[in-house]
Amino acid sequence: MNRCKAVGKIKKRLEDAKNRWARLSKPEFCHNESARLATDALLDGGSDDYQKILAEEGEVDFLSKQEIQYIMDNVKEPYYAYESHAENSDNGSVQNGNHSHQSESYYPINSENSETTTPLHNWSSEEKPYLKDKSSATVYFQTDKTNNIRETIRRSIHRTGQVIAIMMDEFTDAEIFCDILEAANKRNVFVYLLLDASKLQPFTDMCEKLQVKDLHLKNISVRSVTGEVYCAKSGKKFFGQIHEKFIISDWRFVLSGSYRYENFDFYIHLEFVQVEL
Repeated sequence: MNRCKAVGKIKKRLEDAKNRWARLSKPEFCHNESARLATDALLDGGSDDYQKILAEEGEVDFLSKQEIQYIMDNVKEPYYAYESHAENSDNGSVQNGNHSHQSESYYPINSENSETTTPLHNWSSEEKPYLKDKSSATVYFQTDKTNNIRETIRRSIHRTGQVIAIMMDEFTDAEIFCDILEAANKRNVFVYLLLDASKLQPFTDMCEKLQVKDLHLKNISVRSVTGEVYCAKSGKKFFGQIHEKFIISDWRFVLSGSYRYENFDFYIHLEFVQVEL
């Protein structure tokens, strides 16, 4: 008896969407097991195993070449892969099921915990400087030459009087960095700078070229964060990237958009939003 060929969830939806006569089905926002199996195969065996699972599951190739390359370049081995194999000297391998530790697939050890740090500010919990009666939003487009996005960011930093939080994937703009240093060292503004962990090196290189050392980072907290973590059942994993870009000034002004704090990069982006809370 012939078995029906498997059809993956994305492939079925794609075929139905291309067929104008197909009945419109109710969208499903649930887990795609075929995609999980293929991603696990990519982590454990590489591109060939990934393609093999796609064929078996009847699923489309849902990862771009760049995404596959990023995943393969950033695969992290399970924490027990580096431990001694003495306990399993008979067969020379460590089996997941016999290991004393649980798999990181379901019990992530390192990603759940974060070192506690003393906040720079000393506000009491009763203080709420971000509360206002009304809020407003302004959208800046690249075509609006009267409101340069980069200058809008710099003006926001210069008008900050208490605290500024900056979330960025990559930060290499020396002039904006000077604005931050002046705010922290000259006006005693508390600065929280969060950068993507994979893009921390360019920021470090900028500090070295500008000869900025720890003693110059008064009132400035620089930390790196990662995106979501994908863990395969084998324990192998990779971290996503941070692409959010926003500034919170004095808990009252929020700037968010597609601008990147890199020299000469602001010409190619389209919009930036400023919200007054």
